[in-house]
Amino acid sequence: MMNRMIRLALILTMAFTAVLAAGCSKQEPAAELSEEEQDQMGEELAAQVDQEAAAATEQAEGEEAVSQADQMTEEVLSDFVGEMDLAGSWQDEISQRAVMDVTQKEDGSYEILVHWGASAVESANWEIHGTYDPVSGMLSYEDGRFFHLKFENDKEEISDEQTTQGTFMKEGDKLRWSDSMNEEDGVFVKTN
Repeated sequence: MMNRMIRLALILTMAFTAVLAAGCSKQEPAAELSEEEQDQMGEELAAQVDQEAAAATEQAEGEEAVSQADQMTEEVLSDFVGEMDLAGSWQDEISQRAVMDVTQKEDGSYEILVHWGASAVESANWEIHGTYDPVSGMLSYEDGRFFHLKFENDKEEISDEQTTQGTFMKEGDKLRWSDSMNEEDGVFVKTN
């Protein structure tokens, strides 16, 4: 930055010297500048150099501010968008009664099974299929299968079977789950 200002001052000084030399080399006698005129020209040149330096400093500060803002934006967004491996076992950190098993298929999509225990013999269950989108940081679905599962007398009984829709949203290394059959969001953390 200082080298640029010094070069600018040298260029302006050389230009001023060239103008004076050209004026003096003519056949006609050159008019001498009074001390007042010389001071005024010096002040004008100094002001011009100061303006150029201020503009360069302002531009550099602006570019740095933009760079810092971009970096902060990237850091914040990285918690909500980008790649994420969903495969594995997850547990809801809020209720700690819901578990989720996620398997990735060959085509990159995911099969998700959510088991939310209501009691020792009854649970709400979801079977979901979808593809995670790293651009949005979401896996959305519209054709999930919801049902209640109850064990009585060593028998399994399925009831309330319905189609459900919802999303899984990336939040750092966690997943926030919203579903049409669940009043509250679940926040899942990976257990393996």
